[in-house]
Amino acid sequence: MNSAMPFSGVYGHERQINFLKNALLRDRVAQAYLFDGMAGVGKKTTALAFARALNCLGTEEETGEFCASCRKIETGNHPDILFVAPEGKFIKIGQIRELARQMCFRPLEGRRRVVIIEEAHAMNDEAANALLKTLEEPAPGNVLILLTSRSEALSRTIASRCQRLRFAPLPVSAVEAFLKERRGMGEEESSMLAATSAGCIGRVIDRDPEASRRFEEDILGVLEISGDAGDENPLAPFLVVARFGDDRAAIVEKLELMKEWYRDVLVLHETGREGLVLHRDLLNCTRRAADRSTSDRLTRNIECVEAARRAVDRNANSRLVLESMMFKLRQPSTGRRQPAARGR
Repeated sequence: MNSAMPFSGVYGHERQINFLKNALLRDRVAQAYLFDGMAGVGKKTTALAFARALNCLGTEEETGEFCASCRKIETGNHPDILFVAPEGKFIKIGQIRELARQMCFRPLEGRRRVVIIEEAHAMNDEAANALLKTLEEPAPGNVLILLTSRSEALSRTIASRCQRLRFAPLPVSAVEAFLKERRGMGEEESSMLAATSAGCIGRVIDRDPEASRRFEEDILGVLEISGDAGDENPLAPFLVVARFGDDRAAIVEKLELMKEWYRDVLVLHETGREGLVLHRDLLNCTRRAADRSTSDRLTRNIECVEAARRAVDRNANSRLVLESMMFKLRQPSTGRRQPAARGR
């Protein structure tokens, strides 16, 4: 088996890949793994690479191509690679029971059956209890990989029965390399998108550039003027909330964008180094906000947006959460305004 080939499509995450390779080489593969990290950071890509490595026939090392088993996994046609994902908001007990039934049998053609549970934190209580029984009495020949971006919402008992791998955001250079090598982007475009990725390749792939540009103009333009000035439009918070729409996943994505922008303002306010700004296309707006804000206010705003994101992610009433967030963001700063350092 060539353990290097299956992981060739994973960018970054060297520590996690080495951990999984060592498990393969020492024949100490665990029954269950928990891949924990931000959405879009590469957990599913790594899980599929591990599934390929577990079942790789290793017959085509000299050609540098995937073997027949790896090709089936790559195209989604391998009978021993199963996926479980939320049906609606939750993963339900029926899905876990069906999974447990299939795991009682030997793999159809591979060495291991690999089950990838996406958004594992979305299991309802009944589903979680059913999965716990499977983890306590694992059938041989099966490997479970749980993916989550909200490990705090996952049952501690389930998490304790898994080998846990944390996936940190990728360096910008890794995202840029992916965009150049896999998407054929030029230097300037890949550099700009990588800088706004927050270390998550999936976010770059899924993001609609035109929708993001409109959101930046509509939302961040309003946020820029929501400082200590008292003459702004009192209806501004409601106008901003209306721009978020009703789709929960899109709202979470926009809140992440807001948090990134406030982070940029804080970094520029504290350091004056424009090269550290993620959203370089918003630099003029960011610079103005950095010049007239305070560290305390910006830190408070970041925490406020993050709290709203968590609330929306927990299925709270999105409109109420967003309206409350906007009014908090407009509260005047109590800290002393400090000029930004200049080191550009």
